[in-house]
Amino acid sequence: MKQDEKKILKSIGIKVKEKTLVELFLKEGVSENTNHATYITLSIHKDGSNTPINLDKAKASHLSLMLGQLVAEGNNIDYERLKKKYPDQESWHIY
Repeated sequence: MKQDEKKILKSIGIKVKEKTLVELFLKEGVSENTNHATYITLSIHKDGSNTPINLDKAKASHLSLMLGQLVAEGNNIDYERLKKKYPDQESWHIY
């Protein structure tokens, strides 16, 4: 595989809002230290422009953990606010 040759092994995407799409690609390429490596490309498509960000698997994993922590913290904040606003309610739907 040549230095500039990259093979997409798998891709997934999600539309996050009108005209904004986030795609994730698992790619096979060449690393600086070896002649073979897989890595993740996070690509943001917004209003006709595209911003790709290449991540090694360690950085992609760390980003995933950070997103999970922010989502959990956001859910806790939403829950506390709902509990104060509706103290007698027993359950809520948090989006």
